[in-house]
Amino acid sequence: MDKMTLRRIGWISASLGLTTALVGCTNSLSDSDSASSADPSGASTAAGYLSSENGLNSVNGLNSANGLNSANGLNSANGLGSINGLNSVNGFNSANGFNSANGFNSANGLNSVNGLNMANGLNSVNGLAAGAGLMTSDPGRKTVSYMVRCALNAGDTLVKQDQYGNNFTFNGEIGLAPQYKTGGCNQQCTEAMSSCLMAHINTTGVHIPLWLDSPMANIGWGQSPSFPTQEGTFFGQIMVTNAANNLDAYYCNGSGVTADVVPGRLGSTQNSASAPYSNAYPVSGGMCNAPGHCTMQANGDGAVSCVGNNITWNNPITVWRGKTFQAESATRTGGASVITDSANSNGARVGNIGSNAGVTFTGVPAATAGVNNLVVYYTNGDSSVYQRFFNVIVNGGAPQLKGFVSTGGWSTDLQASITLTGFNAGSNNTVQFIGDGVHGAPDLDWIEIIGASSNYCDHTRWIVNASSIQSGSQDPAMNAIDGDPSTRWTSGRNQDGTDWFTVDFGGFVTMSNLTLTNVLYDQNDYPGSVSLYASQDGVNFSTTAFGSASGANPQTVITFPKQTLRAIKIRQMGTARNGSWWSINEFDSDCAVAPSQVAVLPTGTCSVSGWTETSNVNSSAASAGDDGNLSTRWTTNRAMAVGDYYQVNFAGAIYATGITLNNTQTSSNDYAGKFALYGSTDGITWDQTPFASGNGAANTTTITFAKRQLTAIRVQVVTTTSNYWSIGDVQMQSCSLN
Repeated sequence: MDKMTLRRIGWISASLGLTTALVGCTNSLSDSDSASSADPSGASTAAGYLSSENGLNSVNGLNSANGLNSANGLNSANGLGSINGLNSVNGFNSANGFNSANGFNSANGLNSVNGLNMANGLNSVNGLAAGAGLMTSDPGRKTVSYMVRCALNAGDTLVKQDQYGNNFTFNGEIGLAPQYKTGGCNQQCTEAMSSCLMAHINTTGVHIPLWLDSPMANIGWGQSPSFPTQEGTFFGQIMVTNAANNLDAYYCNGSGVTADVVPGRLGSTQNSASAPYSNAYPVSGGMCNAPGHCTMQANGDGAVSCVGNNITWNNPITVWRGKTFQAESATRTGGASVITDSANSNGARVGNIGSNAGVTFTGVPAATAGVNNLVVYYTNGDSSVYQRFFNVIVNGGAPQLKGFVSTGGWSTDLQASITLTGFNAGSNNTVQFIGDGVHGAPDLDWIEIIGASSNYCDHTRWIVNASSIQSGSQDPAMNAIDGDPSTRWTSGRNQDGTDWFTVDFGGFVTMSNLTLTNVLYDQNDYPGSVSLYASQDGVNFSTTAFGSASGANPQTVITFPKQTLRAIKIRQMGTARNGSWWSINEFDSDCAVAPSQVAVLPTGTCSVSGWTETSNVNSSAASAGDDGNLSTRWTTNRAMAVGDYYQVNFAGAIYATGITLNNTQTSSNDYAGKFALYGSTDGITWDQTPFASGNGAANTTTITFAKRQLTAIRVQVVTTTSNYWSIGDVQMQSCSLN
């Protein structure tokens, strides 16, 4: 079992600092010396990725035989996966972080006028002061959130107040110094905290997934095929100053530091004014494994100890990164072209991508076959309400439509974590990005594979979008799921009944309630009312709401019959509060991972009334192609193109022996030259090769195949005619439940 299965730290925004997605979300408690509370939702925020097969269970988890030991725990065989953050906006910077006024400089360290004292516990009034220093601003609280995440164990929390008496709950995660909650942080403790904080620094504002190795037991050793690049090792002391009133803040270069260089990390042109550390071995090339530098672990996982300023530091953390692929170095087709821009990774990105112009990456590694997560770095400088789309094709399979929001301008790198199917285990994968033929496509900077997980209730893997995002990314959609009640997403405009907010869980989940909190900004930014819509594919949403509720201050709570869905859309309805914006500080629900789509959906049915229809083009009209009425139709509304598809998700598992596309009463000549059929038994993972194919024909096109179990079927155009593609009705042949 790899480390990412055990635990993964969430996405962090901005450039060098402690920002979004790392503060816990629990019931508010008063600030006291004994503040501690587990996450009341019972969700996996604190635990990360704890799999049912190898996680904290009776077989392989925290038990006497297989607990936190060398074979299965958080140490020699496994360890800890992480994501970096620590930026110049919200962390180690001018207002609150490690700077001349509050900490991190040549005269102070973190133990200074920022309300922090290493001699006392974080929960005491003279260890981390409430209402003073770091607790008085969002950037400072981000620094605290990282400190707590590094120090405390998963499931433990710390509650502190700001200067206005508002409670903030911070979640533990890595557990490097659990004693620091109630007692002092000694030399080993402060060195461990220093390594952890420095390992997460990024100086440019780009989120970079990381994998951590360390001799410290709560991180441990072990490598992951999803993170093959050894970037470097961090060590020293940034919590207190040395005898010369300076900080011992060091790094050294790993064997892969010059490979897969990414913005803001070692190997790139870092902003030296923002990076608080320096190379411990600048004269001799700076490599960790050179003689006299670091003692390396036998398997090459990282450094056991390192020498800096004539001191041996025994708590280093070695960082590994995923393999990255720059768009300008990939194969381009059609009119896709390189755009030079110093704000992009390696100074360039690829634009002008369309349905006949794209970017193809080859040799893409995947840790596992089937489903994997892909991090896409892109730019989209259109208006804040405009969404662009890529069709992503893995190993020549069916296009997988993915939407990308806009904000920040064409030179601002944005990120989205998307879930894709069709990978082969190993490094022989091809991933192609093209336009969908309907919408514009973003510009593409670079991509990275980070592996898959089945923990769809872990908010760090969710993809969120919104109808409106304020310019400059001050209130991005991700703020609504970052676990930090002091940040928010906001529409940035008066309510008019058109705004929406979506969450794609990456796989099927169940839920029966959700809560939208708006508590620490303007509490009047609650919706007049909201309606909820489900999606089974993460792209297309039902036109019928399954739940609704009136808005309320400071929380809007919606309960509904238990739903199984892949994604949810929350629509603000009407203009009852058209003098206020709509804001969400936090999105919470009783999310639970669905065992499998087939197992949790209602018993399969052969009635079209329970089916859901989608397409890569004109999807809003897709239901007309499967409504039992031959006088209505779905149509592409344009000349068909190779790759166009029409998909039907059944209300569970069915068996069938064929499919007929019936156009006898509508546009009988709107058929493709040839079709291919792709099947799915869970609604998530699709066949990578067609299981059947057939030629199109006027009036009716019928394709027969051996009896097959299906939860969803996709009909895809292989060769075209010059016509539109239309479907009056989809009819499954010999449909049955067994």
